[in-house]
Amino acid sequence: MAVDLSDTTFMRALEDRILVFDGGMGTSIQRYTLTADDFGGKEGCNEYLVLTRPSVIQEIHASFFRAGCDAVETDTFGASSIVLAEYALEGRVYEINKRAGELAREVAHGFSTPTRPRYVIGSIGPTTKLPSLGHISYDAMLETLRDQALGLIDGGVDVLLIETCQDILQAKAAIAGVQLAMRQSGKLLPVMVQVTIERMGTMLVGTEIGAALAILEPYDIQVIGLNCATGPKEMNDSVRYLGDYCTKKISCLPNAGMPENVGGQAHYKLTPDELAAYQKRFVKEYGVNIVGGCCGTTPEHLRRVVEEVSDLEPKRRAVKPQAMMASCFAATQLRQEPPPLIIAEELNTTTRSKVFRELVQGGKYDDIVAMAKRLVNEGSHVLDLCVAIVGEDELKYMREVVTRLATRVTVPLMIDSTEANVIEEALKLVPGKAIVNSINMEDGMQRIQKVVPFVRQFGAAVVALTIDEEGMALTAEKKIAIAKRIYRILTEDYGVPPRDILFDALTLPISTGQEEYRSAGVETLNAVKGIKEELPECITILGVSNISFGLETYSRRILNSVFLHEALEHGLDAAIVNWHKIYPLYKIPENEVELCRRLIYCDRSAGADPLQDFINYYQGSEKQVFSVAAGTGGEMTIEERLKYNLINGERVSHVNGRKVELTEFLDEALKKYSALDIINSILLDGMKVVGDLFGSGKMQLPSVLDAAQVMKAAVNYLEQFMDKAADSSKGSIVLATVKGDVHDIGKNLVDIILTNNGYTVYNLGIKQPSDNIIQSALEHEVDAIGLSGLLVKSTVEMKYVLEDLQRQGLRFPVLAGGAALTRKYVEEDMQSVYGGPVFYGQDAFAGLHIMDGIMDPGRKGEIAPPVPTRRKAATACAAEPRDAEVAAADFTSTVTRDVSIPRPPFFGRRVVRDLSMEDIFPFLNEVALFRNQWGIRGVKKDEYLRLIGEKYRPVLEQLKVECLREGYLEPRVVYGYFACQSDGNDLIVYDSAEDLKGTLRFTFPRQSKEPYLCLADYFAPSDSGKLDVLGLTVVTIGSRASEVTRELFARNEYTKYLYLHGLSVESAEALAEYFHKRIRRELGIDDKDGAEIEMLFKQRYRGRRYSLGYGACPALEDQEKIFTLLQPEEIGVRLTTGYQLEPEQSTSAFVVHHPQAKYFNI
Repeated sequence: MAVDLSDTTFMRALEDRILVFDGGMGTSIQRYTLTADDFGGKEGCNEYLVLTRPSVIQEIHASFFRAGCDAVETDTFGASSIVLAEYALEGRVYEINKRAGELAREVAHGFSTPTRPRYVIGSIGPTTKLPSLGHISYDAMLETLRDQALGLIDGGVDVLLIETCQDILQAKAAIAGVQLAMRQSGKLLPVMVQVTIERMGTMLVGTEIGAALAILEPYDIQVIGLNCATGPKEMNDSVRYLGDYCTKKISCLPNAGMPENVGGQAHYKLTPDELAAYQKRFVKEYGVNIVGGCCGTTPEHLRRVVEEVSDLEPKRRAVKPQAMMASCFAATQLRQEPPPLIIAEELNTTTRSKVFRELVQGGKYDDIVAMAKRLVNEGSHVLDLCVAIVGEDELKYMREVVTRLATRVTVPLMIDSTEANVIEEALKLVPGKAIVNSINMEDGMQRIQKVVPFVRQFGAAVVALTIDEEGMALTAEKKIAIAKRIYRILTEDYGVPPRDILFDALTLPISTGQEEYRSAGVETLNAVKGIKEELPECITILGVSNISFGLETYSRRILNSVFLHEALEHGLDAAIVNWHKIYPLYKIPENEVELCRRLIYCDRSAGADPLQDFINYYQGSEKQVFSVAAGTGGEMTIEERLKYNLINGERVSHVNGRKVELTEFLDEALKKYSALDIINSILLDGMKVVGDLFGSGKMQLPSVLDAAQVMKAAVNYLEQFMDKAADSSKGSIVLATVKGDVHDIGKNLVDIILTNNGYTVYNLGIKQPSDNIIQSALEHEVDAIGLSGLLVKSTVEMKYVLEDLQRQGLRFPVLAGGAALTRKYVEEDMQSVYGGPVFYGQDAFAGLHIMDGIMDPGRKGEIAPPVPTRRKAATACAAEPRDAEVAAADFTSTVTRDVSIPRPPFFGRRVVRDLSMEDIFPFLNEVALFRNQWGIRGVKKDEYLRLIGEKYRPVLEQLKVECLREGYLEPRVVYGYFACQSDGNDLIVYDSAEDLKGTLRFTFPRQSKEPYLCLADYFAPSDSGKLDVLGLTVVTIGSRASEVTRELFARNEYTKYLYLHGLSVESAEALAEYFHKRIRRELGIDDKDGAEIEMLFKQRYRGRRYSLGYGACPALEDQEKIFTLLQPEEIGVRLTTGYQLEPEQSTSAFVVHHPQAKYFNI
């Protein structure tokens, strides 16, 4: 049960006023000129000062109390055994923490008054290990932080603060640790948890604020907040999110801005007035209860904060608890709009499908991850995971699979096991908020007593089956009664929040013919409805396919589809289902829908047996689903065919026994319509049908996404036929899908239409916070901002962007569009908070009309935003690249095909390790290093040369010597020569030059205007009778450089960090250049090489080296094919899920020998 701590003096104070915590302990310690002796020989261990220089620590506490603070944190941020072990102090954890608490308690007592007590907050930092990444086990982290908490409790602290959480799994273990410490000590204290959101908008391991909140909310903690990493400006969106959705008290302890390197020291420039102004706004607008400071904040900062917030009353926030789950990365609503929550059933070894079971037994864990990612991409919201196999080690399998899925898929996991120890082990490995499947009362309280304590300890949700001591309930009345009984036990005896309980009314097959099961369908549906009515805060869930067990495959799918539809009508929230075996209702013939309904509802009104009618109908004949777009029969027109493909999400059709690609239909339509007319009159009309089906509940989100993919493919293909307006500077706009929303098809369509009508578009992508959008608008000096989003909550985020614009005094015209918006909401609700113009973009072409109106010379002066006085430097908020289009097949370039083909020294791959950086350094591009990596620019030529000669080249030479001496750079290469031929835009690569088998294909984009270049043109075509040669390389200078730069950054040696990081990156490029020269020599084409290395930097040689992600070969996915051919794992190079190379200082390339090869853009 949850413990009520509301009567503690600390929690009572939070009801009455805003509490102010102290500032940065480390910042304050640095103000003292302490020597190694002061640290007792443990220099750098601030926590040891509580024993060696207790007076200094007490003076720091007193300085903050004198500034007016209500509470101080103990000097124990790093006082765990993990951190103290670095100073050989791990045996003194309890002593240091207890003494720290006592020191702060003594000072607090001296400042306390009967009407205003002062508080001591026991600080527990994140340690130096991340359990989500396998650095330490959950149990070890728990024990470590329990030991620290025991010392703090005995030292007399009022509150335990788990702060600067960078890994949400560490936070979960810390909560369990402090709760264990409180039980062992017999003392109950309020617990605070503060996560750290980095500048990129997530915790260090990638957790968004919404996911962090969903994970922490179920725990018996009293305050959730933020601290460290950034200043208050960067925290704004996260604080606002907590204000909107957090049911607990909120704290905010920012740094004094972002650190800057001044003289080798971290310098924080946020002034006391600025910090105080932000904190005042956070209290008044977002309902923050506790304010304070972190790194860089001083008593002066906190004095001003006290002055600004001391008279403010706590804002009374009425927050409705959210039914949420979360992966390590993102939160997921249990109540989807429209329903259901789709729980993929394919990752289950107990189903009839052998695919997953064989992957588990074979230890093919990478294939399991790939399968999971496919399910996510296809629209699954949760993955049900069961690895039980009779006679085999379920615990081992669960550990292996969960370890990989937990940090590599973006949706929550449902842990499905009958063994309590397997559930416990899985939950220890899950950073997010999981669902446990399941509990029941078949053996009375036995299962609940074994499993539910783990549900509470790990903040999980739980599936409860309607089974009691008499077995599985058959009637709706019994199912509801069992649900109510379990509900009472879970909520009253264990404190499980109702929103974390998922009731499964358990349908039985209606296909057996047994009379007692004839009504299984209707009883289950009535039970779902009854549970929703009796227990409205809980979630209803069903394993859908049980209803049709034993039937023939096609008829099972039809019955499952109709049953799911009926269940949704009765209030079902979640379905465990193979979604690809569920048909949208509009695709099923109406007579078959009616046949299923009669069976489900056991309708014998017609005098016949509904089960026998069902079986007879499907027996001995082949049926198929149809589509609303197909009409009543006969040949479809081209307009009908395009709509059909779009609505049904089909990029390939079968017409008269022939497979037809979408592009063929588009080519046919182009004979009759312009590309814009096809989009505007046919495709957009089809998308409106999709929207209507979605809104009416006849089409679910995965089907919508399928349609969106077809739309995107069609528009990408048609784009090459759309004439761009002559004036390329007609106007500019920033487009963004707002924070929390991953839908971008509409926004990207607006991008294409605007771009092809002469506008410059900065497409920021999805999930963009307000700060990013506004910063990009200012940097690019745009004429308007476009906001997009599909979800209802996105409309609120759009309003937040307008509020932030208003607060900053900006007046950009804003276009807002998305499925959940209405003209009334945009023009009334959104416009009411913003002084600039707000426009409703009903569809993609409305965006063009609005922009044309904004840029009309007669109106521009009225609504254009103020131009910033100085153009700011570009930031990481770059426009997302649009898919490169492939030009029509009849476009060809004038590249000469009749060239001599060099003979390689071998075919296949080779690894080269005996490389010396002394040979590679001469190929270092110093201009790129100095200007791009080290940032030496913006000065006149003479000054630039002087700086290079007097300062930076000596630094470079010294750093080279250090790299050679310490072995920071470890050059390694894997390269190869492969027989190949071109086929249109494709390059066919053969495993062998003899039998031309085992091929791989690379497809490259072609320019859509002259000279129509395509990378494949530089190779002999397949019909030429010639066999060409492709060179491939992957080069790396190893991971040691990355490790050293991380150490430098951790030690605040930012200047050297910059130098070494830049040198390591350019050294990888130097290695690539060096090896490209070797390949030219081996191919016998180096006779054209420039005499000086500087000439090589200007491409004075035959052929070119093309890296993926740029110009001629933009498809990063092709890295997988290069990895297949070269196997660079052997030299320590890995491929990330985003197709990036690790270590960072690595690069891959196609090496082309053709004398006309050059770099070009599509």
